[in-house]
Amino acid sequence: MPTGAVGCWATSLVRRRSLGGVTTTAQRDDQDRFDHLLEVVGSVLDPALDVLDAMTRVVDACVHWTAATEAGIVLADQSGALHVIASTSERSIEAEEAQLGTNEGSCLDCFRTGATVDVPDVTAKAAEWPTFTQVMRERGLVGTFAEPVRLRTATIGSLCVFADHDRGHDDGDVVVIQLLADAASAALVRHRAEGMQRSLDAQIADALEARVLLEQAKGALAYRRDVQIDEAFRVLRDGAGRTGRGLRDVAEDVVQRGADLREFA
Repeated sequence: MPTGAVGCWATSLVRRRSLGGVTTTAQRDDQDRFDHLLEVVGSVLDPALDVLDAMTRVVDACVHWTAATEAGIVLADQSGALHVIASTSERSIEAEEAQLGTNEGSCLDCFRTGATVDVPDVTAKAAEWPTFTQVMRERGLVGTFAEPVRLRTATIGSLCVFADHDRGHDDGDVVVIQLLADAASAALVRHRAEGMQRSLDAQIADALEARVLLEQAKGALAYRRDVQIDEAFRVLRDGAGRTGRGLRDVAEDVVQRGADLREFA
């Protein structure tokens, strides 16, 4: 959908809310989603969050407020190398890392061109993305949509969502994904403004360090509680959310202090 149309959609929601013009069920649903999205964006911009927590909130919101099944975000360091910063599940991590490993796929194309990539069914791209298409099929994923993450005029990464269906994304979904990509960029800028890290490379390095700890915690928790990795990740996120702590801190409890987080079963 053209960017202008996206802006008009969002503007119409603001106007309807201010004028009290929400009358149909569809309009109310759109308005509710938009209102909740504003709350999510506000939380993403919380200066107390580190990069991992902010980006995790972005990808979680993508899945919660759109037709996406999974989501992930990749950012580029100064050399142009992309790194997976946050993902909603192991399936999403595998889809993202398959793209980085084979140099093909929606998030790569989005980053290279700085343009939205919308592919409701990846079989249409099988000749261009053979390995990525196979990975998607093997993991029960069908469609993908990627939106650039920009810093001023430069594309610094992409927000990529995946779906287990070929229905694509409606106008409302597109608005949500685009706004969340912008929120990710704004969070990075705010993080630097607060003096936590002075460069994007430093932010990426910090996020990757936290992600390594998170992956260790997921594995340790899955083993101790005899659950799947995704369930361990859910418990870690639940623990962070309920206690108001960062994922890094909760993961550190699991890895370094042997916590099993039974209270968040």
